Amino acid sequence: MKIKHLVLAVALSLGLVGAVTSVSQPASAAVNNAKYYKTYKSIPKPVRGTWRTKGYTEYSGESKKKVRWTYSFKKHTYSQKVDFQGKRKSKTIHFLKKEIRDIDYRYKTKQYEIYPTAVKTKSKLAYASILYLKPVRHNGKKALAMYPLTGKHITYLYRQ
Repeated sequence: MKIKHLVLAVALSLGLVGAVTSVSQPASAAVNNAKYYKTYKSIPKPVRGTWRTKGYTEYSGESKKKVRWTYSFKKHTYSQKVDFQGKRKSKTIHFLKKEIRDIDYRYKTKQYEIYPTAVKTKSKLAYASILYLKPVRHNGKKALAMYPLTGKHITYLYRQ
């Protein structure tokens, strides 16, 4: 009888020790990332407004077309306008609030990141890429440095 009580007491004490240690230690999935980035529900004020490239730049690395980019950031939406050099019509793409998944500010790189969702229309799909924007001063003017996903060519957008 005494052995049963001893075994039961040891099992209960080990169970209590395990429960206390599992509650006191945080889980690895619940790591607080507040010191690395800040998440926004709307587009931040330093980015809002209409921003445009100064002249015509290359459309892509393998294309010889030249374009002028214009971005218009509002509180919950943004639009992107592509003006082709020459006789081609310009194209405007609007991203609504439901098409923007996340807006972050990375403290280490001091840049804003806007993540559009996977849009359903094929006309927007080619333009729905992550925007890496950093407010800077370039040539003595306020500008947004737009970093590419790949490569090193930084595009500067000036307030219109």
